[in-house]
Amino acid sequence: MNYDSPELREQLAAEYVLGTMPPLVRRRFERLLATDPELAREVEDWRTRFGPIDYAAAAQEPPERVWLAVERRLALGSAPVMQQAAARQGVTRQGWLGSLAFWRIATLTAAAVAAVAIFYLTVLTPSSPPSVVAILSDDHGDPGWIALRGAGRNEIAVAPIRAVAGDSGHAFELWAIAGGTPHPLGLLAPEPGHPLMVQAALLPADGALAISVEPPGGSPTGLPTGPVRYTGKLLPREP
Repeated sequence: MNYDSPELREQLAAEYVLGTMPPLVRRRFERLLATDPELAREVEDWRTRFGPIDYAAAAQEPPERVWLAVERRLALGSAPVMQQAAARQGVTRQGWLGSLAFWRIATLTAAAVAAVAIFYLTVLTPSSPPSVVAILSDDHGDPGWIALRGAGRNEIAVAPIRAVAGDSGHAFELWAIAGGTPHPLGLLAPEPGHPLMVQAALLPADGALAISVEPPGGSPTGLPTGPVRYTGKLLPREP
């Protein structure tokens, strides 16, 4: 494998941060990481860029059935015995493994890295690595769309993290909201790889993005007329 390729190094750094590498590839990458300071810096850059995804979903304690399934899957022994031991020791499940955010992001990572790779390699240039602007989630808190910005660019790329179910009789329309009347930003393609490019100046600093379901040509009124399926707050802009 040619580790001198800038595109490959960026992709591997992103996959390493997201945790999507197979174990053997990860160990090989970590050995390379220990001797390559520039690659280590790229990994830290990706940790910074993907950091907002970690907080895209509110932390919640998963149902007990989830823990039972995890314990069985990992062959950790008898679930009741482990629960009793945890109770005796006063152990509480906290942090990453104690939140639904972890499980949502764990199932999202492969699709997210694909979406970011598409933006990075085809929309943004290698000289302008992307940063997350917003994560748009549905009513259940499941992330469905991502907005990215390249350093030094005046445009925001918005696309689904994975293909979104739709039909020819409806369209997804993006809106900017800042406490007042929603402002239309354009129609979205339901498949990754065809992002909507939006002028960054149209996004309010402390506002949010929303996606509604509209007629094929978009809202006829200039305001959302169909159900709002996805929403997400705009993350603080980098200084």
